[in-house]
Amino acid sequence: MGNDQVATANEQTTAISSLFSNRSFIFLWLSSTVSFLALSTYLFAEQWYIITVLEKESALGIVMMVTMVPRILFMTLGGVWADRFRRSRIMLLSSLVRCFLVLGMILLLQLSLLELWPLILFALSFGIVDAFFSPANTSLLPALVAKEVLPRSNSFIQSSNQIALFSGPMLGGWILSFGSFSLLFAVIAGFLLLTFLFSSLIKEEKRETSISKPSTLSELKEGLSYVWNMPFLKNMLLILIIINFFFFGPLLMGIPLLVDSVLKGEVLDLSFLQSSYQGGMLAGAILVGILNWQKKRGLTMLVMIGVLGICLTFLGQIGFLWQGILLLVLMGILSSFINVILISTIQVQSDPMKIGRVMSLVNASSNGLVPLSYAFVSLALLLQLTISDVMLVCGMLIFVITVIYLLRSNVIKHVE
Repeated sequence: MGNDQVATANEQTTAISSLFSNRSFIFLWLSSTVSFLALSTYLFAEQWYIITVLEKESALGIVMMVTMVPRILFMTLGGVWADRFRRSRIMLLSSLVRCFLVLGMILLLQLSLLELWPLILFALSFGIVDAFFSPANTSLLPALVAKEVLPRSNSFIQSSNQIALFSGPMLGGWILSFGSFSLLFAVIAGFLLLTFLFSSLIKEEKRETSISKPSTLSELKEGLSYVWNMPFLKNMLLILIIINFFFFGPLLMGIPLLVDSVLKGEVLDLSFLQSSYQGGMLAGAILVGILNWQKKRGLTMLVMIGVLGICLTFLGQIGFLWQGILLLVLMGILSSFINVILISTIQVQSDPMKIGRVMSLVNASSNGLVPLSYAFVSLALLLQLTISDVMLVCGMLIFVITVIYLLRSNVIKHVE
């Protein structure tokens, strides 16, 4: 038994060493992390500029929608391009154009011309250009690493992305505490320039392309048809849609409401709960990278989704802060495991010639339904349901749907 444990440890060490000796993976990892850091810092700067400089809090929602909604919509087009052109080149151009956009914002800021409408125009452009980066980034990974280490490599990227998402607002606040918005936007431009440099250092094999290329619309239809006709991919997207609709809205909107109406707590209690979930996600991403889960991934993922639903149900019934902290840490860990296993499995199972379109649909499904989930929770609250009732119903729905999927053995068979 001891020898088996030593052998396993040696295998893990060898796998990690081979992964970190892969220069293209390292540069892909760095470009993804720095791009996420630029995006989270940009969103913070955009919001705080509207609130403190323009003093137009009522326009905050509009600008955020203009930034994020086109980003979601254009991800599908980004997936088509990721299958048609060199993905590292798309990442390179996306980061360079975003860098120039931020430099343009600095110029207008220096001229005192960065008012609401120019800001909306920049937000729209930034969101659209950023939409092309993500499908290219996620679809390039399977071409750079062996499928045996995809879970581990995805976990490294996901954990770094989580750190970047946490760090952006904190970094932005720290810079503004002693500097100006011009300095903050300059730092964001610097991050995007680094993303450009890292992307340019990725060695991507040239893919064969046909002389007569079909139109973008026909390629998009082909990608949708491919996903729809593949039972595995269709089921994975349906699972992703279910999680995002019934889980993230009740969770993210529900935490502040639980603190206010159930726990009768203060802002410090809110920060404890939010940090617990984010910390759990980071811990989960690191843990799944260490374990490099390979066996029974479909069964494992579905069981974890069912447990996630149960945790959401219990979260609505808490009476003490420590209960919420424990549940949210567990939910964060489960969320990371599910995310890494799902993405890794999709990357392995997808046709390399269509993976860009598949990953763009995955990204659009992940991000696109969250606003609808917020609207669903808001409607439920308007109908006089409490947030505890909403979490109870949504958690039980997730659990029941997961049980139905577990009883369908063909789903698990396709995922293994």
